[in-house]
Amino acid sequence: MIRSILFYFLIFFFGAVIPIIFSPAFIIRSKRLADYGAKIWSFCLVFFLKKICQVDYQIIGLEKLPQESCIIACKHQSMWETAIMHLILDRPVYAYKKELLKIPFYGWFVQIMSGISVDRNGGTKSLKNLIKQSKKYLKNNQKIVIFPQGTRVPISSNIDQYPYQSGIAALYINCKSKVVPVALNSGAFWPKKGLINSKGTIKIKFLDPIEPGLNKKEFMNKLQKTIEYNSNQLI
Repeated sequence: MIRSILFYFLIFFFGAVIPIIFSPAFIIRSKRLADYGAKIWSFCLVFFLKKICQVDYQIIGLEKLPQESCIIACKHQSMWETAIMHLILDRPVYAYKKELLKIPFYGWFVQIMSGISVDRNGGTKSLKNLIKQSKKYLKNNQKIVIFPQGTRVPISSNIDQYPYQSGIAALYINCKSKVVPVALNSGAFWPKKGLINSKGTIKIKFLDPIEPGLNKKEFMNKLQKTIEYNSNQLI
């Protein structure tokens, strides 16, 4: 328990300090500088997670990730995957809930860095903005990271409790981009609620890209089955 509390203190401390250190990003409105700050915070997170909580990580199937821009549909079980892509990819673009912008320091920093604010109650307007912003970033050769279930899900849950949202299908169809499913088991070590009490290795697995051309139903079925099966295998 003490280790977990210390870990949380450090990552939230650095979550406030790093935006201050990289405050010039606010002045010159530099996404690149802000993205680098996010990478530093992500490094701190995985470093402290390993050293304090004794939770390491392993990347599987990275060779399947396209060199060109694409959409990454990642299973979401913990806070870990909101950071790790900054260490795996070059300037990833997370789609994040707009509520994060209200967090002091961190939220202000998120607003500058590469990212897409999503209003989960915004309906069609929010979806159109997600598609528009995604096209812009994809054209800039950046990779979009989206959590298709829209929230962190406990490892014991199923897709009836936390269904896959239609936003990922809208991106796939409108952006005509490859979608890379990503499975993981982070929730086994860092649960949605509670402290980090388990030691071990988080595994994240990149799977075969889904090529453009499927209809919505075909795409959603393939995406769900691929992510759920492989995540359950890792757990």
